[in-house]
Amino acid sequence: MEQVQQLRRITIWGVGLIGGSLGLALKKNGFQGQRVGLGRNIGRLETALARDAVDVITTDLAEGLRETDIVVLCPPVTLVPIFVERIIESVGTRQNRIVLTDVGSTKSAMVRAIEARLQAHGTQTLSFVGGHPMAGSHETGVGAARTTLFENATCILTPTDKTDPDALKRIENLWEFVGGVPRRLSPETHDLLIGAASHLPHLIASILTNTVANIETEDGKALNLTATGFRDATRIAAGSPDLWTDIFTQNSDVLSSLIDDIIDNLTEFKTLLQTDNLTEIERLLLEAQVTVKKRRKELGGV
Repeated sequence: MEQVQQLRRITIWGVGLIGGSLGLALKKNGFQGQRVGLGRNIGRLETALARDAVDVITTDLAEGLRETDIVVLCPPVTLVPIFVERIIESVGTRQNRIVLTDVGSTKSAMVRAIEARLQAHGTQTLSFVGGHPMAGSHETGVGAARTTLFENATCILTPTDKTDPDALKRIENLWEFVGGVPRRLSPETHDLLIGAASHLPHLIASILTNTVANIETEDGKALNLTATGFRDATRIAAGSPDLWTDIFTQNSDVLSSLIDDIIDNLTEFKTLLQTDNLTEIERLLLEAQVTVKKRRKELGGV
């Protein structure tokens, strides 16, 4: 925790929901250094500055990197390696060490690509630690940022055998400083577990929404008769299509396997319906009810 207070500058490249919330949380928890907002859209950066999510803003990469200790990369996951490449080209032979991290929802392909870039350039001034705070919203932009977004949230870090231990500790300290609970997973394990915990539910919500929206008769549309059950089951489908297209394609192997599991489970349930197996249907529903109630209690009743 003390280590974060010793840092001079933390640069947030992409001050949207996650980046903005990080900036707000840093100030709330007493960070004395400078919070730098970096991006290409000056209008969005000015909004972030007005919200006090950052102290200074810039569209110039060299200025954003000047004397910074940490760069938190907050673009769509497919752009993170490209951003790292631009940083490598910008830092040149500078002496001060910068730790790079990200907040993306997929890790395996991205971490491999970044480590290959860093190794190819042989830079000793840059280190990378894959990161994924398990906090967010279907809303986007710095306008949706919240000071408390990371409080008690699991913040997954995905070190490999190439990860610098000091860099890893610095990023763990960062997330602890804003109230998060760091947890280490390999990139591959992260993608499997988060594929099931986050990516698959979003896909199911989107498919459910489209399925219901396409059901209609001359007397009306099913969508017009939906209520709170439909709302609760499909809320996350309101997320950014661009963002989720990137996530799905980056984690396609895992997601494809999970889709197979869902198809198998639906096929088995269809058989239960066709054979009037009421006992097994009720057992399945009870199992799900117990799991959901237990997890809701663990999450504070949300």
